[in-house]
Amino acid sequence: MSPITLPDHAPISDAELRAVAERYGLTGIDGAPVPLAQTGMINAVYALSPHLVLRVPRNHPGHVAQLLRERAAVPAARAAGVRTPALVAFDDSRAILPVPYAIYERVAGIPFELLGRDVRSAPTVWRELGRDLGRLHAGATRTDVAGDLSEGAPMPDPRDLVERRAGEGWFTAMEASWLLRWLERLSPAAREPVPKRLIHADTQPTNVMVAIPDDAAPVYHALIDWGCAQWGDDAVDIACAPLGAAPFLLEGHREIARLTADDTAEARVLWRNWQIALDQLPRGAVPGFSWGENPTARVIDTLRFFAARPDGRWRTWRPEG
Repeated sequence: MSPITLPDHAPISDAELRAVAERYGLTGIDGAPVPLAQTGMINAVYALSPHLVLRVPRNHPGHVAQLLRERAAVPAARAAGVRTPALVAFDDSRAILPVPYAIYERVAGIPFELLGRDVRSAPTVWRELGRDLGRLHAGATRTDVAGDLSEGAPMPDPRDLVERRAGEGWFTAMEASWLLRWLERLSPAAREPVPKRLIHADTQPTNVMVAIPDDAAPVYHALIDWGCAQWGDDAVDIACAPLGAAPFLLEGHREIARLTADDTAEARVLWRNWQIALDQLPRGAVPGFSWGENPTARVIDTLRFFAARPDGRWRTWRPEG
């Protein structure tokens, strides 16, 4: 894997923006499109009205496919009780724009990542997200509109990735031996097959919308960006967030529903966490991209998590000294 390179966003002209607005009976659209803060990799987001946003993927088959997954996942998530903005319109005709586009309700607040705060400083936000994930995992079924979404492609065994990254020079045999011992302990629990649930699969801080009341802690509003939605292990939705948020996510989730094979959930979270970190490690520095695309940030967060000596089941799965 090389550093991240992406195709350009499809340019949106004033006339195209007005044509989209007129198609849905919106008035008062005048002047250049107003782009909103860019936190994700796939879509450009524009303010279409005070209450609506336009999401336009990059002109690439993989990015278009992610928007198509949103069309199925969002209604299923909302039906399960997840707080996520409604999909108001979807157009894949390419009659106005060169790519499909979606119009969503506009969510108050900003992505948690833009606060620049440690996830540990806002446990209530992550507990609330955990409750929403519990509703998603327990409530969505294969008979829903999202039933035809694919299962996630298997990631490489992290033990193989350790050996590969050591051979590439990212760390030495000493670190590889330590990490392999940890992964061998996790393996029996982490690799046990579990029933597949509908998962968001991208619960990083850029996709967690919060508001900040005056002189108060952040308040969770919604989980956005369902382009990675798939059927898979529900522990993945815990692992995609910073590990520092995992205890809060699991606490909230378990108030709504236990995870599948709940007694091995922490082990599966750690296994996937290392899969992601080791898979992405060759990216190196990724200036301008989010926490979820930054493997070094994930590794530091993991080591910091265990340096704080977490209790409960995490003690069972902690690394050797």
